[in-house]
Amino acid sequence: MTRADSPDLHALEDASRALRGLLGVVIAVERKFGSQQSPLALLRQIMGDPQWEWLRPLYQLIADVDHALHEGDLPVSEIAAIGAHAVALLSGVGAPVEQAFLERYRALLQTDPEVAIAHSTALQAIRKLPPEADSEAERLHARHQWAMRCKHRRHGQ
Repeated sequence: MTRADSPDLHALEDASRALRGLLGVVIAVERKFGSQQSPLALLRQIMGDPQWEWLRPLYQLIADVDHALHEGDLPVSEIAAIGAHAVALLSGVGAPVEQAFLERYRALLQTDPEVAIAHSTALQAIRKLPPEADSEAERLHARHQWAMRCKHRRHGQ
């Protein structure tokens, strides 16, 4: 099946695009409270400043998904695992919680309508991904496969 024939890969592309949109809104809102700087300086700050460390789980997820999409070899079970991971990250339900991310993100979600709208858009796109398997063993296996794919990508293996 080619990418053009895969509705699940198209849905994952849409979810990634929505997550990137959410990240952009979050960064824009956070920038309101800081000094204005060039895009390159901001990127360096986001990647290296401890004040932005809380945002790492979101941009790491986006990078992992985009890299996997580029490879193009994603089984449906892993696409479902990605959706579960994204929902857990944004809601704090269903998987280990990224506490620092969730605390800061929830505060923005509750105080900024742009973040709330982008959050809703991202969740709508994520919910179009295939559901995880009913079997706990299959779900855990798919999540493990996804985690290993990310680990290998991050460590250049």
